[in-house]
Amino acid sequence: MNAMNLRHQSERYTRLSDRFRSLWTFYQFLGGLFKHQGRGTLPQTYDFQELHRRLQDLVPRMGLETTPATEHELQEMGRRLTNIHRGLRDIEREFPPSLLRRFFDHLKRQDEKILVALVKFYLQTDEIDDDTQDKLDILLTRLAEAPTEDGKALPRETSEVQPLFARLAAYIDTGSADQTSLAALRTAIRDFRTELGRVEDFGTLLTCGVYDRYREFKHGLGLTFFLPEILCEITTTNILARNRFQELYEAEETRILEDTNRIFEIERYLERHPDFAHPDLRRHIEAFRRFRIRFDAGRKEDNIKRDDLLELRQSIHAVLERFDPTERRPVEVPIVASPGGAGPAPALESRGSTPEASLAAVGTEPAPRSEPSGHLPPAEPETAVASLGQLLPSDALLNEALHKIMFSLELVAWDHPADQAVHTKELHNLHLEPWEVEAYRKLSEGVVGIDTLGWELGSFYLRSAALRVKMEEEAAEIARLRQSNSSDRLYEMLERAAQSLERAREMDRRFQWFIEDMLYRGETAHLEQIYRSRFRFLNVFSHLWLEHQSSGGITPL
Repeated sequence: MNAMNLRHQSERYTRLSDRFRSLWTFYQFLGGLFKHQGRGTLPQTYDFQELHRRLQDLVPRMGLETTPATEHELQEMGRRLTNIHRGLRDIEREFPPSLLRRFFDHLKRQDEKILVALVKFYLQTDEIDDDTQDKLDILLTRLAEAPTEDGKALPRETSEVQPLFARLAAYIDTGSADQTSLAALRTAIRDFRTELGRVEDFGTLLTCGVYDRYREFKHGLGLTFFLPEILCEITTTNILARNRFQELYEAEETRILEDTNRIFEIERYLERHPDFAHPDLRRHIEAFRRFRIRFDAGRKEDNIKRDDLLELRQSIHAVLERFDPTERRPVEVPIVASPGGAGPAPALESRGSTPEASLAAVGTEPAPRSEPSGHLPPAEPETAVASLGQLLPSDALLNEALHKIMFSLELVAWDHPADQAVHTKELHNLHLEPWEVEAYRKLSEGVVGIDTLGWELGSFYLRSAALRVKMEEEAAEIARLRQSNSSDRLYEMLERAAQSLERAREMDRRFQWFIEDMLYRGETAHLEQIYRSRFRFLNVFSHLWLEHQSSGGITPL
């Protein structure tokens, strides 16, 4: 009996020590959250050093004696740790799960021991409500992921994480489930994973409700959620769902930036021609501004909400449809009297869906009209102001990437020096060089004459940067598709990338021509710039070539 009592006492001490470490870690974590929010220090403090000393004093007595004094000390230590847990829990309830997620998103490295200690804190709470389950879901998913160099993550092997989940499950009474029920639950979770993989655009992702249904499903599991077999499926689905969300959001963010730039162009046009600002159009623009401010605030805090995105996208559509209804959906074309009275002419018929046409229409002078409306009149060729999109040679291969660069550059205030502009959030992902930004500004302002050597070099900087951006995106997409086993889409991407590789060979020869020309003429002031642009270009070129070749593509030599 004495041996059993000693063993029981030793186990109690081990549990108390484990709980102490969990509370101490959670206390430091809460302190980090308060600093992250700029709230100073925690409202409550605890003498963890004194508690640690008392635990250390008990070590020599564990497994040797079971005196009333030792039993009293263990009971007292248990009560103090319970009170600390309750106090920390009261503070912790103030923080929503989204704050926990954002906090860990800011951490470059995540220590597994710290994550385990936080999980233990939550598992030892009196009640696991929906918010607590969401927080545990976030922490357990962090434990199950292996970060990659591109900022995303891949699921760790089940053989690694399932034993860890089994040890954590010992802290809670998960109950049991028969194999048939477990198999059905695992299939249901995998069905969510499959549904997420089929979503092709961010708008569908927001409106299809798959994330809401998946979260409700997890809440409905109760404590079955914490069964190791189920947790492995859930965390794997969480990681893949987050990756898919990021992929689709990045594409949507690019579209939002492009459409925002178009609305800025519309506003500039209306400033020059206020008679064409219909009150309804003005109202939609004001709504767009409000939702844009809310969206930018969410981006700054890494906490973009679904409703904010939907409202911003709807406000963008409303402005663009009101300004040019023929571009977004088929509607009846308004009839406008032509200047010469020769008959009706369709409003904005010259503005198609291409960025070049859109920019050209914004830069035209209005034809005479009897009364203003929200639509621009047809452009008159003799008064049209050429945009940069019109002046650069049309290039089917590079148009999309080139316009992405042009739209992003327009979002940056022009009073920013070029070496500062490249670090702004609008341009950061494009990895442009300052002289490439400066080239765009000079070309668009007409500082250099068309068909001059300066014009040729500036337009070449933009086209080479566009191809560089395009190749970077294609290399990343090839790597992603190869991991996702999407053979059909991978084949299509390899075909497109082959065209980029073929063009890259020609572009590199053009780099060499400019270098040789500068050396021949003795004008070497910009030689270092073109060398740097070339080396960056070759770095991306070689990376795409290797990805293309290792994925089974027929790479041009």
